[in-house]
Amino acid sequence: MTEITEVKYSAMHLVPLFVKSTMVTQNDWVTFSQVKGVLPFKGMAASVALSLQETFTWGVFRINGTISTTTETTIVGSSCTLGRVVPYYIITAGGEIMEVESDSDVTSATPTVVVKRGCLGTTASTTGLATTNYCGIMNQLKLGANTVGPHLWLVLALPNDVNAKVFA
Repeated sequence: MTEITEVKYSAMHLVPLFVKSTMVTQNDWVTFSQVKGVLPFKGMAASVALSLQETFTWGVFRINGTISTTTETTIVGSSCTLGRVVPYYIITAGGEIMEVESDSDVTSATPTVVVKRGCLGTTASTTGLATTNYCGIMNQLKLGANTVGPHLWLVLALPNDVNAKVFA
């Protein structure tokens, strides 16, 4: 008799999430508190008019000060989107994904965060980590459609396991 061995693949978590939300004001925000990050795909307001197709922008984490090494784990932010939910991923202009393990004040636009570098198969880098560079807060999405009301959209949740090799 042959024994069955379970095999887990790093992309098993990539199951689409269909989300319905109600946009209260133009440029409203959605925060995903159950996952550390999402990859947005497509969205649409209740009307199917082409002009009402949804566009997304991740939340903003602006760097205040230059990160000069690939091992530095404390980052100071400025002009950051409020209402962050820890833990969350941020993505740099260089493509590195970092897990924010602690945030000094999620209601402040100028937090100090402690991060784990090079998550989800990305490589720690200093690219995109200079003063005034912007990073994306990957569990926050700004909805760009100009209509309020119900919206339907599709996202992929990133794994909460920082060691998953999603981008390897």
